[in-house]
Amino acid sequence: SGFLLLFVNWGAIHACGRDDDCDVGRVIFNSTPLKHVLFWKVMVMLYLTIFSAYFVLTFLQIVNDMKELVDVKDFVNNKLGMSDRELQTVTWPELVSRLVRVQEHTRLCITRDLSAHDIVNRIMRKENYLIGMLNKHVLALYNPIPGLRHQVMLTKTLEWNLNWCIFDFMFDEKFTIKRDFLSDVTILQKRLRTMAALNLIMSPFVMVFVVSYFFLQNAEHFYRHPVSVGARQWSLYARWKMREFNELEDHLNRRLDASHKSATKYVLQFPTPMHTQVAKFVAYIAGSFAATCLAIGVMSGPILEKPFFKGQNFIWYTAFFGLILAVSRSFIPEEPIAYKPEEYMDEVVENTHYFPRRWRGKCHTKSVQSEFRSLFKLKVTIFFEEIASIFLTPFILFFSLPECAPRILEFIQDFTVDIEGVGHVCSLGMFSFERHGNQRYGSQFQSEKKLRSRQGKMEKSFLSFCNYYEHWEPDPHGRDFLESFNKVKSSFMQEGSLYGDHMRSSFSNGRGKSNGDFLHRADSSELTEDQKNLEDLRLSQATLQHLYTSSRLSPKQTDGQL
Repeated sequence: SGFLLLFVNWGAIHACGRDDDCDVGRVIFNSTPLKHVLFWKVMVMLYLTIFSAYFVLTFLQIVNDMKELVDVKDFVNNKLGMSDRELQTVTWPELVSRLVRVQEHTRLCITRDLSAHDIVNRIMRKENYLIGMLNKHVLALYNPIPGLRHQVMLTKTLEWNLNWCIFDFMFDEKFTIKRDFLSDVTILQKRLRTMAALNLIMSPFVMVFVVSYFFLQNAEHFYRHPVSVGARQWSLYARWKMREFNELEDHLNRRLDASHKSATKYVLQFPTPMHTQVAKFVAYIAGSFAATCLAIGVMSGPILEKPFFKGQNFIWYTAFFGLILAVSRSFIPEEPIAYKPEEYMDEVVENTHYFPRRWRGKCHTKSVQSEFRSLFKLKVTIFFEEIASIFLTPFILFFSLPECAPRILEFIQDFTVDIEGVGHVCSLGMFSFERHGNQRYGSQFQSEKKLRSRQGKMEKSFLSFCNYYEHWEPDPHGRDFLESFNKVKSSFMQEGSLYGDHMRSSFSNGRGKSNGDFLHRADSSELTEDQKNLEDLRLSQATLQHLYTSSRLSPKQTDGQL
């Protein structure tokens, strides 16, 4: 970006294009960019100085980490008995399993042997707190600017600031939470407002960097695949909302990638006629001009190089209208597919595990569609939000987040436990049913409301963790949860069309009754006494039903030996 900003004379490019005798290399390339010091060049030099310093610090950090990386490589090769080639193909659960087994002859922790759960909790120490805060609606990620107050914003810029101000700052070198961090809320408020001021000062330079980086990284991709402009992806806020406790990013990516096709089908259930008509109109106009230019070229090839309008030739206009045609077509939906919003939502939920109570039985409504689109956004929308957040993040850091600082510290106090050999971690990530259990989601304990996770997130995360780390053995409360869950799942499988299918049908058509956060249940008058007893377990909400009544947890695993 420094070369493009200093050594390229952008104003001379257009003039050189009109002159056949123009020496492009001599005119466009500026060999003495600092000969005339202007305000623009001073700002460019300041921008390059700041990011050069950042690059040097990052490089020094990498060099400093090299010794630890060499030690890790030596440990993997010699202690775990894995070659570099094998390390590239081994799955993460298998690697963790080997780490657990190696403790039979090599001590990893002085105090006790670590389980797969302990290892992942140490890795996910900070992430679990952020997942928990978003689940409990602790963070005020609303912009204080009028007109934007009801829009939740979580971008890469804001995420980095949250890590810097809260999660990187709250722990000491022993992975315990600092006492002064919890005792004085003004420390956190002052830190947030200080970062707001720094973000405001750095915002012009960050914007130049982000735009330059995005252009250099994606220009070739958009050139070859212009239709990707109209593609959608899960927003950063959606990713954190759907991420489960102790779930590594690689596993999250696989889940959300698997949901992408179904999510796209769900969005296509609700076409926007106005946008579609505009896109079709633009595509028709651009296609007409592009076809005309091509027809002229077929009739007379040399005329394509002649100047036509505003100094540009037919080749330039053919490429320009071809690009507009490809981009506009990306916003035109495919042929209408069968109208099955509830069914496509079911397919999405199977992988995202996210299905708020307010969505149940209303997947065909505009409110659910609108909220879903706010999570599953156009890529171009996400890019412009990232640009806007560079200037909006200072306002969130200065006004919104300091107001919720007391809630942040209260959450950390209420949801922190000290685990021997692990340190301070989020108790929701420890799957403490006794402390955070919710009987509506199958737990044998019922904790007070402020300590329970919303939408049964802890219970869902526990089941996912058991599925992913098959050799991990939960504690007695976890085994009790699995036993009761598998009994109900086994009953569903045995009764099949009698009860399980009725439940699924009730959910899909929105006919069931709602009981708090429990899924839409069938009318009790239609159930037998045994079925009522099953229903009284209040096992799960719709996400658990769709995901975990499949073959992923075997009914034989009722002893907790997963």
